[in-house]
Amino acid sequence: MLSAMPKEDLPEPVDRESPMARYALHARSEILFLLRTIQQRKVLVNLDLPASRQIVVTSIIDMNVAKNMLILDVARGDALNRELLSGKGAEFISQLDGVAISFQTGPVALCTHDNLPALCITIPKTLIRLQRREHFRVALPIARPVRCIVPAQSADDAEPITTHVIDIGCGGVALADISGRLGTQAGRVLTHCRLLLPDLDPVEVTLEIRNSAQIRLANGAFQTRLGCRFVDLPKDGDAKLQRFVTNIERARRNSL
Repeated sequence: MLSAMPKEDLPEPVDRESPMARYALHARSEILFLLRTIQQRKVLVNLDLPASRQIVVTSIIDMNVAKNMLILDVARGDALNRELLSGKGAEFISQLDGVAISFQTGPVALCTHDNLPALCITIPKTLIRLQRREHFRVALPIARPVRCIVPAQSADDAEPITTHVIDIGCGGVALADISGRLGTQAGRVLTHCRLLLPDLDPVEVTLEIRNSAQIRLANGAFQTRLGCRFVDLPKDGDAKLQRFVTNIERARRNSL
């Protein structure tokens, strides 16, 4: 059962003086179209909790336009759900065809959908739609996992570290590290990493960690998500990555 949120709890619109204002979308029809497309394509959504290193991975399961509600799958874990329902809100972050979609959710409420618990947030009056060529990323299909091998980080730990690539672009990658051996220090540089791209020779890259988050998986285990940028990517490596990203995106479009 859904209930309308009080008007005073609605998220504030984007400040028109903000540098992000020019990327803001205000037309309700366009906002609804984007959110509906994210739902229909089953695109994953991150709820970035304020002042927390936790990120909730969820998805849109329904929209109730009449009640101005967006309905999301619940977080996997009571602690995360309690934090979501604390009233502090979260940042909704997703990506559609290489375009980053984000907005501040305002308060998150508990509801039911098809007799199961769900989360609901107010459909935003404004959202940010941002595409920067250097930030273009494609999510990698689970059926064909891509690995990135990071050299050992200390003399006491001589084994290379195997990570999995969550998304990739010509500007950088997001890595999943279940070993916990890479740490989370922003600004740390990882040299001589090898991207093992299907049907291509390995690409050696230098990565700089830009951000990190702990993500709880469906089985209850945690993994570290590391957002990294490429440092001084060689031209031949850039060409391989462009070809790989183009092929992934073409295959995704053909499957729709």
